[in-house]
Amino acid sequence: MEKTFRHIKLVGMLTLLILSLFFSMATISVGVQSSTTKLYVVPSKVEYWTPALNETFMVNVTVANVSNFAGFDFYLYWNTTLLDLVKVDIQPFLNPTIYIDKNETREDLGRYRLCIISYGEPKNGSGPLVTLSFKITHEPTWPENVTCALDLADTDLRDSNMDPIPHDVYDGEYSCYSSPPLAMTTMTGKPSYVPYEMVHIYGNLTLGLLPVQDGIVALQVDDPLNGVVVIRSLSTGVPPANQIVEILHVIPCDNLGNPQNSFLKGSTAHFNVTIRNNDNEIRRVLITINVYDSENRPFQWVATEKSVAAGSTSSSIRSVPILDTASVGDAWVYASAFTEWPSQGGTAYCPEKLATFKILGSGPNGTQTPGSSGNPQGTYNATFKLSSDAEIGNYTIYANSEYTVHEKIQKVTNKVKFRVLGLKWDIDGDGDVDIFDVGIVAKAYEAQRIGGEYWHSPPCPICPHNPNTDIDGDGDVDIFDVAEVAKHYMG
Repeated sequence: MEKTFRHIKLVGMLTLLILSLFFSMATISVGVQSSTTKLYVVPSKVEYWTPALNETFMVNVTVANVSNFAGFDFYLYWNTTLLDLVKVDIQPFLNPTIYIDKNETREDLGRYRLCIISYGEPKNGSGPLVTLSFKITHEPTWPENVTCALDLADTDLRDSNMDPIPHDVYDGEYSCYSSPPLAMTTMTGKPSYVPYEMVHIYGNLTLGLLPVQDGIVALQVDDPLNGVVVIRSLSTGVPPANQIVEILHVIPCDNLGNPQNSFLKGSTAHFNVTIRNNDNEIRRVLITINVYDSENRPFQWVATEKSVAAGSTSSSIRSVPILDTASVGDAWVYASAFTEWPSQGGTAYCPEKLATFKILGSGPNGTQTPGSSGNPQGTYNATFKLSSDAEIGNYTIYANSEYTVHEKIQKVTNKVKFRVLGLKWDIDGDGDVDIFDVGIVAKAYEAQRIGGEYWHSPPCPICPHNPNTDIDGDGDVDIFDVAEVAKHYMG
C-alpha cells in the first residue's frame, strides 16, 4: 500500500507540476496521530421493509477526528445479489489540488475502490469522503429476511508526509425485512340458501401469523342482478388509531335534522351522518347507509359521494323509504365511509357507526338482532335475513381490507359467491308455494303409489314430472312429501 501512495505522489508531481508545493507542505510537523481517528460508513445501519425492490438509498464513507490528512485508499464490499452500486459522488473533503488514482466499481465482485491524494493544505476535522448510492435488487419473501455488510477493507489513511494515520474502522450494514403478508378469509355458513333464511358471512384478517386486531373489512353483497343488498364496514376488534376519515355519528331524524327515534311503515326516514376528515388534504368519500328491519333483513340502502376539505367536518341528511314489507319493531342503520364501492376495489376509511330506531305500524314483529358484535379479535362477521322475494341465483360477496405496515399500505381483496335457491317447496319455480305445487307432488305420489314408473332415483326418466317432488330426499315420493309442501302452502 505504501508503494501505491509513493507511486501516486510521483505521478501527481509530474502531472500537476507542483513538486515544490508538496515538499513545502511535507515540512509541517506531524506529531502523534489521535487514536480517535476513525473511518466509517454512515448510516451504520440501513433497514428496509418489503416491498422495497428498486428503491435507492445512500451511504457515506466518512472520516472523523483526523489531523494532517492528505490521502486515503479503501475498498468497500457488498452482496451483489441484494444491491447494485448505481452512483458515486466524491465529496470535496480534501483540500485541492487532488489527484484521483482509483475510482473503480466492480459490480461483478461487489467491490468499490477509491484512492485519492491531496497536494493542498492538509485537512483536519471530520467529513464525508464519498457518497455511494445503492439500488435494492432483491427482496425476501415472508418469513425470510436478508442482510449484508457494507464492508470497509484495506483502509489506508495518510498524512502529508505519506505516513500512515492510525484509525479505527466501522463497517455498515444493510438489511431488508420481509413484511408479514396481509391475508383475509371470507366464508359463508353454507354454499346455498333459500328465501327467508339467515345468511352468515364471516372470516378473519391476519398479518403474517397474527390476527389484525385493529383492522376494517369493507363488505358488499350484490344480488344476481348486481343490486346492492348489504354495504357495511366491519371492525376486527378495536378501532384503528389515526383514522384519516371517521364517522362521528349517524342519527335518525326528520327532514330538518331533528332527532326522531321512530318511523311509520310506508313513510320516509331520515338519517344525519357526520364525518370528519383528519387528513391534511381533501378526501373524496363514499358515504353509505344500510337499513335493517327487526328481522335483520336489509331492506334499503342509500349512498352519496362528497369531497371533504382537509381538517373539516361535514354532515348530510339522507332519506330512506320504510317499505310496507318491513317488519315493525327495533330496526338498525349502519353508516359507512369508503374510498370507493367495495365491488370496485374500495376500502373502508373507518368502522361503521350504528344507530337504532323503531318501525311502527301493523305487520309482523321480528325478533332478530344484529350478529356482528362480540367477535374474537382479528375476525369479522355479518348476518342478514333473505327476504321472501330474494332474487334467485348467485350472490357475490366483495370483502376488501387494507393495513399500513411500516408506513407501507398492504391491501387484500376477496370475491366469494353463494347461491340463493328457490324454495324447495316451490316445485314449479314461480316464486311461491301454492296449490299447484301441492298438486304436482300429489300427482307424483299417486303415480308411484299405484305402481307407476314415475320414480327412479336418480334420475327421473319421465317428463314433465319433477324429481324435486322428493322433498325429504329419502328416495321416493310419499305422503310425507305431500304433507311437507302442504304445510308450506301460502294459500
